[in-house]
Amino acid sequence: MGEMSPQARGLLRFAGFLVWFLAGLPLFVRVVQVPELLHQTRYICWLSCYFAFGATFGLTRWDTGSRGTRRLQLGLLAIQSATALVMIVLVCSGHEGALLVLVAAQLGWFMSLRHALLWVATQAVLMGIVLTFGGRSTLSLMSTYVGFQVLALFSCFLAASEASARAGLARANNELRATGELLANTSRLTERERISRELHDTLGHHLTALSLNLEAASHLAGDNALVQIQRAQSVTKLLLSDLRGVVSALRGEDPIGLAQALRTLVAGVAVPQIHLVISEDLAIDDPTRAHTVLRCVQEIITNAIRHAAASNLWIELSRTGNGIAIRARDDGRGTKELRPGHGLTGMRERLEQVGGKLEIETQPAKGFRLNAWLPLSGGVA
Repeated sequence: MGEMSPQARGLLRFAGFLVWFLAGLPLFVRVVQVPELLHQTRYICWLSCYFAFGATFGLTRWDTGSRGTRRLQLGLLAIQSATALVMIVLVCSGHEGALLVLVAAQLGWFMSLRHALLWVATQAVLMGIVLTFGGRSTLSLMSTYVGFQVLALFSCFLAASEASARAGLARANNELRATGELLANTSRLTERERISRELHDTLGHHLTALSLNLEAASHLAGDNALVQIQRAQSVTKLLLSDLRGVVSALRGEDPIGLAQALRTLVAGVAVPQIHLVISEDLAIDDPTRAHTVLRCVQEIITNAIRHAAASNLWIELSRTGNGIAIRARDDGRGTKELRPGHGLTGMRERLEQVGGKLEIETQPAKGFRLNAWLPLSGGVA
């Protein structure tokens, strides 16, 4: 599911606490009117369960995360369901079912619809059993609160699906922008190299020929013309020097702009939080290798989002001798046996085409670690 925005989380948390407060308000009023009820064990236990529900609801994050975070959320939701059912057993003010509706709403944010419906069905069955043995009006309470649970579940599940779709669209947009920047820079690089070659091959050639002719003329000219020829030689040499400077400037230190394209790629990715480190000497002037690096980083991010269930992703790119090193790791769930899919297989093939290599390490509950390397020249298939 998608990551909930802070504004949405704040609103839903406020609405949840409001429902929690209103669910307990009738019994609070009753206790105020009849203080002797506080001497009964069942009312004390009811209040304990009520406040335990509120505390665990406040701790629930309402989003996906790492494996440990997911287990914690499931545990908190199980406590909420259990406390609500115990409250029905103890007193059954008729409003405890609203707390089960809150549980159903939270399920929609980080659980599949099938599993969430199974959870709601289990809650409904247990609620029916409790009401039946308690001799209470089972049908009226069941029909009301089970319907609200399903409605809350579907509403939050659809909202989570929309959030996931928006996050996916944002990632796709960043990928397109990064690719577009790389292609635009590559086109500019190609044009600049063409211009620099033309300047070097045409003007440079003619200026060199002119300098040689002036040198020859200086040996044949008389004293009066020699001064003018020497001045012309000085201007010619100055023009050659300026031409070399222009050609060097056209080539530039980082003509493709890979670093900026990588920053565009990771921008807007909320989960996992990406820690990108790029060395200052990462400049690549080969479009094929720049595109390979961009696609490798893109696949690393996609893998962390879809499979790792990670909260953090660290990516480091640096120069190592005559090549570029890509190091990545996350704090996701990892796996005992790695089965590379199309993404990782495609990454390995891209690297091998330019003479690079890929190493992957992963263990259960220890995340995913990747080391890639590609040379700055040679090896292009």
